[in-house]
Amino acid sequence: MTLEPPPHDGINLWCIASARKCQLAGVAPGEAEQMILSFQGQARRPIKNSEVRRAVERAYATTLPDAPTYIRKFQQKWEPSATRQTRHRPSMHGINEADLWHASPWRMDGYTSQRMILDILFPDPQGLVCVGKSAYEFHTARLDQFKDLTKCQFIVPCYMSKRSGMTQDGKESMHCLDNCGPRRFCVCDFDEPASDIHPAIIWHLQGIADLVLVLSSGGKSMHAWFSVPDDDEEEFWKAAIECGADPALKRNRSSFVRIPEGLRDNGNLQRAIYFNPSNIPA
Repeated sequence: MTLEPPPHDGINLWCIASARKCQLAGVAPGEAEQMILSFQGQARRPIKNSEVRRAVERAYATTLPDAPTYIRKFQQKWEPSATRQTRHRPSMHGINEADLWHASPWRMDGYTSQRMILDILFPDPQGLVCVGKSAYEFHTARLDQFKDLTKCQFIVPCYMSKRSGMTQDGKESMHCLDNCGPRRFCVCDFDEPASDIHPAIIWHLQGIADLVLVLSSGGKSMHAWFSVPDDDEEEFWKAAIECGADPALKRNRSSFVRIPEGLRDNGNLQRAIYFNPSNIPA
C-alpha cells in the first residue's frame, strides 16, 4: 500500500485521509504514523508529530459499519417510473447521521472550512465552477475569484468548460448544459424516502461506489457525492434511483446541487457531515 503525497493545502485533512487508508489496509497505528511522517519535507509546511498522532487516533478509533450487500442483478426489469416506489427499495437499518459523521475520514468538527472542501473537490487552479445564490442568480469563474461562498446555496458538481454557453432557448448563460464539462461527481438527492433512512441508503450505495461527501440540504434531505467510473455510471444510477435518488440529477449533469457549508434560502446551514478526499478523482 502506498500513500499519496501531501497536497499544497489541506495538510491536516491529508493526514486524516492517509490515516484512514492505513487503517483500512490493516497497517498498525505506529507504522501508520511513520508512513505519514515519511513525507516530512515534501509539504509546504512542517508536518507536526502531534497532528499525525491525532489523525491516526481519530481514524483508528472509528469503526465503519459494514455496507449492506448490493445485489447487482435485479429480478425486475429496471423502469424509472417504478423504481421510485418504496417497495423496490432494499431493506436497510441501523445507520444514522451520527454513524456517517463518525465514519468520516475527516471529522467534520470545525477543523475545516468551506473553502478547504471546495479547493479539494475542485483542485484545478484554472478550473471554472458555477455557483449560485439562487436558481436565478449565479456566476461562473475560478474558485479563487469568489470572495465568499458561505451565503450561496448551489454549485454545479462539474468543472465548467467555458464561462458561458447557449441555453436551449438560444440565450447566453453562465449556467447551462452547453458550458458544462464532463460529469465529475454523481450527486444523489433523496427527496422521496423518509429522511431518517437517508444515511442507511447512502451507506448502502457506498458499498458499490466511492463516497466523497455527504451534506445536509438545509431542509429534510441529504445530498451524497460519489466518484463513479464512467463505465459504472449506468449501473450506479439504477441502484441509486431504485433507492429513492432524484433521477433529474442523472439526466442533467449541469443541475445545481447544494454547496457544502453554504446557506439555504431558509437560513439553514448546508452542513457537511462526511468527507473522504481520498475518493476524489484526479
